[in-house]
Order: sequence, then structure tokens, then C-alpha cells
Amino acid sequence: MTTIGSILIGKIIFYYIVDLAQKGMKYFQGKPNYKKEVKSILDSIADNKNVIEDISKMIDPKKGIDNNTAEDIVNMGYIKTQIVKLVDGTNGELDETELKNQLKTILVKSWTPMSNVAIEKVKKDLK
Repeated sequence: MTTIGSILIGKIIFYYIVDLAQKGMKYFQGKPNYKKEVKSILDSIADNKNVIEDISKMIDPKKGIDNNTAEDIVNMGYIKTQIVKLVDGTNGELDETELKNQLKTILVKSWTPMSNVAIEKVKKDLK
């Protein structure tokens, strides 16, 4: 039962990240010059199944993504590397802390509505 549960949670997280990367940027309310970078990081997460699997292990299905979980996600090695690459590539125009904060905010704000969409997609897959 645990294996099936973890597979379902992983699939929900996958759909959540993909939806967030594709259309969930409507939850972005931060500084405009960070929008492209946040989307770039979300796209890279959506394209990396290993990272999605790691994220799915971090999320408690009952709590979803709260501030602590968002902090843990943003501090994952892969995501930190993506942040550093983007910040270094802008010659000081972007602040690493601000980019992390923007990512955390969008993860927390988008969890409930985007997770509901993801859950519906998983239900359709199971039929």
C-alpha cells in the first residue's frame, strides 16, 4: 500500500510542477524582473524526474506545501545550483535571496489550486 501511495503522490507532484511551469505563473506576484528566471527554474524542475521524485518525498500529503516545505524544496542541491547559475549569469542584476523567496512564494501560493488540478489528472489516469 505504501508503494502505491508514494507512486500516486509522485504523480500528483509531477502534474503539479508541470502545470505550475506551464500556466501557474499567474500566482507570481513578485518583482517583474524575476518572472523569467522563476519560470526557467520551474521548467527545469518539471523536466527532471529525479528532482520531482525527491520533492514528492518531502511533501506531506495532508499538509501539502507549507513555508517549511517550500524552504526545503528551494534548498535542494539541484534547485540551488539552478538559482546560482541564473544569478551568476545576470552580473549582479538578480539577488539570490530574492530569487529563492520568489520561488518559495509561488510554491506555497499555488499548492492548493494547482494540486487540485493535479489530483484530477491522476484520477483520470487511474480510470
